[in-house]
Amino acid sequence: MAYRQYNDRIGGINHWLFMQDEFKHIISRPFRGEEYTTVINGSGVVKGEQKYPKGYQETIIPELKRRADFFKEISALKDINAADAKVLTVLVGDKDDPAVAASRSYVGMKGASTKQSGLSSMMEEFPSTVTKAEMYENLKKWNNDSTISILMFQLPFGGKAGKEIDTTALCNRIALEKDGDGLNQMTLGLMSLGAERYYDCCTPSGMVDLASVYLVREKGARLRPDGIASFAGLEVLVAGRSNIVGEPLFNLLKRFDATTLGPLHTKTGTGGKSDKETQRRIYTELSKRADIVFGCMGFHPYKVHADTEYFFNAEMIKDGCLIIDASTSFRKDGRKPYGDVDPSARSKAAAFTLETGGVGPATVTKLVHQGWLGMLYQNIDKVRKALEDNKETVVATFSKLLACYANLSEADAAGNAESLYNRAVSNDSHPVHAVDALEAIFPELMK
Repeated sequence: MAYRQYNDRIGGINHWLFMQDEFKHIISRPFRGEEYTTVINGSGVVKGEQKYPKGYQETIIPELKRRADFFKEISALKDINAADAKVLTVLVGDKDDPAVAASRSYVGMKGASTKQSGLSSMMEEFPSTVTKAEMYENLKKWNNDSTISILMFQLPFGGKAGKEIDTTALCNRIALEKDGDGLNQMTLGLMSLGAERYYDCCTPSGMVDLASVYLVREKGARLRPDGIASFAGLEVLVAGRSNIVGEPLFNLLKRFDATTLGPLHTKTGTGGKSDKETQRRIYTELSKRADIVFGCMGFHPYKVHADTEYFFNAEMIKDGCLIIDASTSFRKDGRKPYGDVDPSARSKAAAFTLETGGVGPATVTKLVHQGWLGMLYQNIDKVRKALEDNKETVVATFSKLLACYANLSEADAAGNAESLYNRAVSNDSHPVHAVDALEAIFPELMK
């Protein structure tokens, strides 16, 4: 078969990640008094004396620090100091406002992980009386500050600001090269189209990564040159259609060759009918077909089942499927987190995420990683010079990745690799290609 030239993104950190023996993607762990044996490990949690194998977050975050420390060994990058690059979070709300209490906790978790990666965490806090004009003036300053790698608004805003400031319009003013949380609608659109872009939305991207690791390491799926598993031949269900999770996830999966079912939502139906009985039938018919279930409904009073408030129960789940559940809502007693999938359904799955230690840590990790990438985007000329200084390594690495994907020899892929190298170092190409390439060759440079 003739070699088919590859022209999409190539490189990234996942090729390195999947090769790490200490990174155990599926683990056994207790949770709420129950023992689970096929848990997708997003964090690598340590409780007491019981240590679980390393997870997604615990593997990537220290690696980012290790790579940042190695900059001084690369002549073109030696002047980049990761500690000077700031990941900025903007929090709006009064300290006694319970509506932003969860946001404060989340910002703290992001800040700790950011510092572990070698970057600096920065928070700008405003009272609920802050005006639209003040926010726009500050945003202009942050967009022009070269020391800020990415910036994000922690939503929702609290108090008066939450009612009077159009946060969608505000987020659409975030510079694309700093939109690490994917809040600018332009980022969302580029991501959905599979077009060249700086970043992806963190939660759907993290969900795809978790599923990719499982498919590659446990099911032998083919790894694409961009570091994502091929979902070819798999029926994949997306439950939920929010603008920052369900909808972009649905579009991402199409780009990775999945047969996508859904997205399911409150108006799902057939033949013009969306009554409860019709919805329950369609929900069940689609979910029982799915090889992978991505739950991102969140808690809504669907009342799909008489005996449980979970969206998915055991009879809706296909034996041996994979469950990636992004939903975490604090209902019932207001303290314990719950997802979309009833625990009784998990026994039918080959592997699944729990409400804690799964998608949440993957989302935070993706955000920190994109802050790290933002630092490189701010120094793109130095990144391209580093690639030029290591052309042989870039071409050899690209040839290996392309050959593995196409199941051909590296010699057959060398010409394609050369053209992709030329694209990465060109000032006319999107910076993402240079940054992806640098991430791909780091393991070779650090040997």
